[in-house]
Amino acid sequence: MIAALLLFIALQVTPELRQHVEAGLKAKASGDLDTATQEFRLVARMAPGLAPAWVNLGAVYLARKDYADAVPALRKALELNSNLPGAEQMLGTALLAQGFAAEAIPNLEKAQADDLLGVALLESGRPRDAVEHLEAALLKRPGDPDLLYYLGQAHLRLSTDAFESIRRNNPQSPRTEQLLAEEMRNSGNAKAAQLHFRAALALRPDLRGIHYALGDLYLSSGDYEKAETEFRAETKLAPGSAPAAWKLGSVLLNRGQVADAISELKRADMLQPSMPETLLELGKAYNAAGQSAEAEKCLKQVIAQEATGPLAQAAHFQLSQAYRKLKRDADAEHELSLFREMKGRESGTNETAARP
Repeated sequence: MIAALLLFIALQVTPELRQHVEAGLKAKASGDLDTATQEFRLVARMAPGLAPAWVNLGAVYLARKDYADAVPALRKALELNSNLPGAEQMLGTALLAQGFAAEAIPNLEKAQADDLLGVALLESGRPRDAVEHLEAALLKRPGDPDLLYYLGQAHLRLSTDAFESIRRNNPQSPRTEQLLAEEMRNSGNAKAAQLHFRAALALRPDLRGIHYALGDLYLSSGDYEKAETEFRAETKLAPGSAPAAWKLGSVLLNRGQVADAISELKRADMLQPSMPETLLELGKAYNAAGQSAEAEKCLKQVIAQEATGPLAQAAHFQLSQAYRKLKRDADAEHELSLFREMKGRESGTNETAARP
């Protein structure tokens, strides 16, 4: 629309030319892009030296996703007038849509289009620059899934580059062993992961996070005794780590050491207050110790933070048990019904997802 107005301002148009411009605008507004294309092609032929004629044509091609034809039309427009509003961004968009990311960057820079510029920079192998522009765009469009996706890809590229640099330049370092261990763990090879984690510790015994990772591996295999050993080692190295204290408390609870579990879980909650995972385990521990009123406080906090999902589901079940012990049968039935309802929805979702 702006380009059409510029067209009228820049030229004392003939009635015939005005008729075709108006017909093109009307067709574009109604979604009839074929007719709009025909009209704007005619306008460009009738007034080939007029920049807005070409930018209108380029805009219609862009709307049709006919990027290959949009590019020359928009380039012609900018050749005739380098200050056409919107033309730089449209040209950058058309180039980027065809995979010409590096070529699109100058146009998108001039247009100050942070979102598309971030994508172009990422696809041109410049993830660090991409992060800056994608984060700026995200401030304007919080939660946008496309921006979040590309921002995540940019950070992933940076982390991958950093990890490859570690492995290439420091092949015998404890961090390289840690990276190898994490790769093995992520691929499901727990035995190989343990070997590399142990190798990392042999090279650097004070490396935080390794005992935690080993504890998780043992926890996954159901070996609570070894998991406890590793989580205890982690809490000694990092006494301020709430996740390590939470995991240790959880393992102690599973091993029947209820009093010790409560102590460690309370410490985790002190280090990082109101973490729902900690509160759920603490609620379970209080239930096991017969401290139902304390269990109720913790579990209600979990539900306040987690309305749905596995944590909420487990909290409703534990809360029903706490109410039973408190002789609050109606409340117990209510929580149990909520648990069953959530469980039923989960089963229904899984069944639906399993259907072809």
